[in-house]
Amino acid sequence: MCPQLVFRKVTPDGLLVEIRDFEGQPLLLLTQQKPSPGGRPIQVMGIATEEQLAMGGNWYYEYMPLPRSISTHKMKSWLEMHGYVLGVFDQFGNFRQAA
Repeated sequence: MCPQLVFRKVTPDGLLVEIRDFEGQPLLLLTQQKPSPGGRPIQVMGIATEEQLAMGGNWYYEYMPLPRSISTHKMKSWLEMHGYVLGVFDQFGNFRQAA
């Protein structure tokens, strides 16, 4: 069974889930609505496999880890070129940029 990410389309702290195509793979991205001066904060969750609407306005995405065929360096450069800043969000929605 694939991991699932449960979310509302936009959370109260401004987090949302996007899917962007990268080299034919649907990247599942956790982003923040408000861009910072360096770009829009983003965390790559993996490759999206299925989206489902559940009761109460929640959505579920199933996803798989990034395949080894995806170059993380190339992906990071591509995301930066599209205005994103790669990093991770903690459980409170705080963002830490990747080193």
